[in-house]
Amino acid sequence: MRIVIVSTGAPPDPFGGIGTYIEGLLGALASQDAEVHLVGASRHHRLKRVFQYHEATVRRVLVTPPWARTALPRSRIGMMAAVARLNIVGAWYARRLHAREKVDLVAVHDWMCAPAGLVCAVLFRMPVCYHVHSAEIFFRDRGRGPVAALGRTLNRALSRRARLIMVPSTHTVAGIPHLAGRDDIAVVSHGPGKAWRMECPDDIERGAVRDKVRALYGIPDGRRMIMFAGRYGAHKGVNELIEAVRRTLADGADVTLILAGTGWPDDTSIDQRLRERVEDAGLAGRVHVLGRYLDTEELRAHVVAADACVFPSTYEPFGFAAVEAMALRARAVVGPGFDPDVVGSAEGACVRTGTLDPDELAAALLRVLSDDDPGLGDRARRYILGRHSWDTAAARTLQAYAEVVRR
Repeated sequence: MRIVIVSTGAPPDPFGGIGTYIEGLLGALASQDAEVHLVGASRHHRLKRVFQYHEATVRRVLVTPPWARTALPRSRIGMMAAVARLNIVGAWYARRLHAREKVDLVAVHDWMCAPAGLVCAVLFRMPVCYHVHSAEIFFRDRGRGPVAALGRTLNRALSRRARLIMVPSTHTVAGIPHLAGRDDIAVVSHGPGKAWRMECPDDIERGAVRDKVRALYGIPDGRRMIMFAGRYGAHKGVNELIEAVRRTLADGADVTLILAGTGWPDDTSIDQRLRERVEDAGLAGRVHVLGRYLDTEELRAHVVAADACVFPSTYEPFGFAAVEAMALRARAVVGPGFDPDVVGSAEGACVRTGTLDPDELAAALLRVLSDDDPGLGDRARRYILGRHSWDTAAARTLQAYAEVVRR
């Protein structure tokens, strides 16, 4: 089977959840009976325009955004221009390849690549699978503004034209009104994010990494380190987490919080507002707002060094950051937006809060930071590695593709 994938992320080492998904899936597809071509956005300037990744041919579209740190509306204009270029190249590549060698399926990932999917489905009459990675733009508190409105329009349009819709979890379907009751939806769980690239350290390495990372922030011996990684969006619970840390400090706990991430692409001004909030709350030196995403090795080091990792989201379509941390034996707190089957909260693999209330979050933090449950990290790793596999995800994805192609 010959497949063309169009995605906002391309390996190696992409940022973002979709890029992480594509990287893991391509690695697993190498052992499957499929010829895969990927047209994807890449931030790496020095790579060839076309190269091989495992067994896949990658057509890289350079969209490294010099506007990523600029204010609105310039950042929005720059981002949309880059996305438009990606869609044009994606549709053109699929059509050119189809003219030489029949393309069995075009797999389009998320609404930002929906224009390429619509062109392939409507103009070129090619079978299209639409991968919906998130229902976020359909939520009331996240669906405001012209970008979200455009996303909903493109989502509906390609949903009508695609032969198959693929989602990572059932609650993603529940969050998108026009997908209700459809029988052409395949639910295929993701693999464990970048866990395959982040080796779980032994106790000796863990101690060395812990000392190195803690020294970066001047964290003294005896103080507990709490780690968050992700976008600084309202639904990620960052403000509530800061307040929860303030309350734990007021109750006598000795902790430091590291917030890795940024508000981009939503709004980079969130970064500065968080820093001001930390200053106003008297938490300088106790809460570090990094204002940037960590690369894979940095993320691994911070997770390994942390005494607890916290992801208090009210919505997560899958939650790679938490899954990756748990695969590294992190003692994790997750928010009400996580699917319990993904993170294994019912099986005791993590602590899941029912709300974003800072008091409940603070209590969960203290529970995870205590020594009452020494096996929590080991249970987390066993659950994630036993439940999530890129090989399984790739096999189930290809099976769903093949069923569509045979129709």
